[in-house]
Amino acid sequence: MSQLKYDKTMVDLVDYAYEQTPFNDETLRMARLCLLDSVGCAIAASTDSDCCRLMKSIQFSKNSHGVPIVGTSLRLGPIEAAFHIGSMIRWLEFNDTWLAQEWGHPSDNLGAILAAAAWKSLTDNTQAPINMVTVLNTMIRAYEIHGLLCLSNCFNVLGIDHVVLVKVASTIASAQIMGLSKDKALSALSNVIIDGHALRTYRHAPNAGTRKSWAAGDATSRGLLFALFAEAEEMGYPTALTAKKWGFNDAVLRGQSFKLEQKPSDFVIKNILFKVPNPAEYHAQTAVEAAIILRNKILSAGYSIENIEYVRVETTRPAIQIIDKSGVLNNSADRDHCLQYMIAVGLQTGNLTIKDFHEPMASNLQLEILRQKITCVEQISFTESYYDSERRAIPNALYIKCHGMKDEIFELIEYPLGHVRRREECLDALITKFRLNLSDSRLSERTDELSEIFTTDNKLEDLSIIEFLQMFCID
Repeated sequence: MSQLKYDKTMVDLVDYAYEQTPFNDETLRMARLCLLDSVGCAIAASTDSDCCRLMKSIQFSKNSHGVPIVGTSLRLGPIEAAFHIGSMIRWLEFNDTWLAQEWGHPSDNLGAILAAAAWKSLTDNTQAPINMVTVLNTMIRAYEIHGLLCLSNCFNVLGIDHVVLVKVASTIASAQIMGLSKDKALSALSNVIIDGHALRTYRHAPNAGTRKSWAAGDATSRGLLFALFAEAEEMGYPTALTAKKWGFNDAVLRGQSFKLEQKPSDFVIKNILFKVPNPAEYHAQTAVEAAIILRNKILSAGYSIENIEYVRVETTRPAIQIIDKSGVLNNSADRDHCLQYMIAVGLQTGNLTIKDFHEPMASNLQLEILRQKITCVEQISFTESYYDSERRAIPNALYIKCHGMKDEIFELIEYPLGHVRRREECLDALITKFRLNLSDSRLSERTDELSEIFTTDNKLEDLSIIEFLQMFCID
């Protein structure tokens, strides 16, 4: 056994995860809504052909006594279950998000949390199955760890994908919900820190592709993997962060420190950003909303969408860096990260849905002509409001001129519907989104019953993890 002390940042993260301080009713309500939203996204993905194709390739440990996979009839071992659930939640670019120095999606960690809780309940006959109160509490802490690390650390400038933080949060959450000691949690965490980390080239041209839809599933499943290793007494590496030359800080962060700068509480889940009603990359949410409003103004003024002469988009620097895209769009992953494409769909159809990133919309000639008329420029004041810690705005302004129109018309929206500043306004939309996400699945006739589980006090908390997952499975 090593006599070295674990690096302070690792200890602080694990100490927080293992705290017993209860959360208030509002925080638990937000956790229920995040879970509702995530499960709905997973079930919607269960009907997506690309998602189904990949999921069918990795059902190695399929058995009748495994973890139930929402939206399917599958029962899988813990690692495959975490991969499936995590990938399905993330697949459609529709789950909750967190914009910071390093953006991310805290719900990505639910793959490991749900799979770990279920596997523990299925295999440990000495204890009662884990209940959903425990799941919600672990989920809140995983959100907090993930989100605060996003605020303090930046990996994209190094070319490393932000799912590194999914691995970190999922590992700690898995260890905690499985009842491992703090020492074992630290062992697991240290192994994740020294693990290989994905390059983010699959999020950018010319390599944008569907790996960004399953990268989080891969990361959350590896988090659970390392927790299971620790449960089996695998050793840890106490100075995984700070070891000279070979530690994470020197070898990966080029001499910078992996940091936790804000005291953890329940800040992240209370300020989480939902994607409603459109499955657009978050920097595009207000742009799509503005496009739909302007479409109605154009039609009401007697013009057609084909009359549009140009569209100028004033946006933030991160939007320019991530989703300002011209040229050929090779696949759905390219399209859902193209600001011009999403605006064009909103203008042409008055909506943006999951199906719009696929054929036949992808080959629509009128849409492509409209996309070519859209240009994006950075508005410095928008970028400043985006990085302002008090405002955290995600503004977009669209300026449109139609042939025969004397003046431009424009629409500016600073905060998307799912932003904390529009929280109460978005709650009904979240339920509507859940219903739509289930509408193409075999669970569609049970949407009232299933949504009520999340929105009625105590209905969710009274369930065990196994009962919960089985309710969302298909027999």
